[in-house]
Amino acid sequence: MVDDRMTADSPLDDPTGAEGVAPEVGEGVPQQPADENSGGDERSVEPGGRIPRPQPLGAFPLPAGLLLVTGEGSDEVRRQLLAGHRPAVWPESLKGVELAYADDLEAAADIFARDAASDPAAFYNLFVLSPEMVDRPALVEALGDEWRPLVDTLAYMYGLTSVIPAAGEAGGEIAAVAASAQAGAAVEEGREAEALRHLRAAATAAQGVNPPYEGILRAEIASRTGSLTEADAAVALLADTDLTAAYAEARYQQASLIHELAMAGKRPIADAIAGYTDALSRISETDYPPLFARLHFNLGTAYLAAPVTSRQDQLRAALAVQSLRTAVRLLEQEEEEPPEWAAATLNLANALVYAPSGHQRDNLMEAVDLYETVLRVRSTRFDPAGRARVLSNQATALSHLGLFGDALARFGEAEEIFHLLGDEAAAKVAHEGRENAAAGKAPELIPDEESDGGESDPTIGAQPHSAGKTPADEPGEAPAL
Repeated sequence: MVDDRMTADSPLDDPTGAEGVAPEVGEGVPQQPADENSGGDERSVEPGGRIPRPQPLGAFPLPAGLLLVTGEGSDEVRRQLLAGHRPAVWPESLKGVELAYADDLEAAADIFARDAASDPAAFYNLFVLSPEMVDRPALVEALGDEWRPLVDTLAYMYGLTSVIPAAGEAGGEIAAVAASAQAGAAVEEGREAEALRHLRAAATAAQGVNPPYEGILRAEIASRTGSLTEADAAVALLADTDLTAAYAEARYQQASLIHELAMAGKRPIADAIAGYTDALSRISETDYPPLFARLHFNLGTAYLAAPVTSRQDQLRAALAVQSLRTAVRLLEQEEEEPPEWAAATLNLANALVYAPSGHQRDNLMEAVDLYETVLRVRSTRFDPAGRARVLSNQATALSHLGLFGDALARFGEAEEIFHLLGDEAAAKVAHEGRENAAAGKAPELIPDEESDGGESDPTIGAQPHSAGKTPADEPGEAPAL
């Protein structure tokens, strides 16, 4: 997900971010003569009137990622874009496309409007940037039936029609874009199995034709199925491209799945750490804060899950705290507090309590405050088990600070909740903590970590945040459609 993208977070979302406005019937591009100095005499089609294929549709940020790339000298540019690379040099015949890829959409639209009367590809590109200026039946007639599914897909995406596009006989990159839109429609209606079927069809259509787009689609499949095979394929397809955030997203999916296997003893946790670290090296906090936050969340839990066998290993605790601080800070900045925020805050508090430090008292005091913050959103009514666990952890930290009165009250509340839930083992631990606090003794520090928005685990950093879709706010390089 390079640069700015109009899509919200996956190939299944409306990339316009709005419904769009349908053009007036009969409203089209003025039939203006080609300017002899404008390049208007230079057709964008091959001999015989056919627009060359495959076209680089879907992988790059919208709307540029849906433009047709044709004209003199366009073959090399098209080859580079299909490989996921931004051209260093653009021929003059592609000035409008170059401007669109540089986000100068108004200037690009002016060029396409100038050439639309004599150039079917420019006519289509104008529709991509300014659909209100184009008469769709006239556009389909100019392009030919081969391109109808693409025009129909854009019309559906822009809210100009409620008819879900069909791929028809187009195949290749056109079919991939149409199938992706069909998947999005299925998701909106809650038909997950159908959405996956369309996503797989889209990935198959893009295979060998548009590898970067195939990679983006396979990352989406991995996020919805938990398939490491799909995640591995996505990473391989996106590795050698300029689509850095799409690659980081795929790496996030892959590392999260490896992290889960590591917790089951089936993969080294170091493999997950390497994946998260690689993904973070490809993106910036400024451009991709949601993905950056979730990568740091998982990286912090992975650091804490790694076995400590030497003094050098203890340095990971400091790295974990640093990553979790970053995650909490960025998650707090999101418009609606995400479910991961509480889990990340709790992980940070637990890391401060249990990780070795020369400033243990300061860490304990900060942890007590963090636990209190989490308790504000963990009510007995909606998450009694989560609240009781946080109370127990906070009581432990209070005991080690010598604040036994406060600890006694929190252990007591936790014990009562655990009894009501029938969790007698946890109630026994809380009862023992309460007895220790009453005797002025601090309990042993035994990690009790939470990882994913409500799921608890007795091991620090045990599980990663779900490898599901990441809300990649703009700018983003999420899958295109």
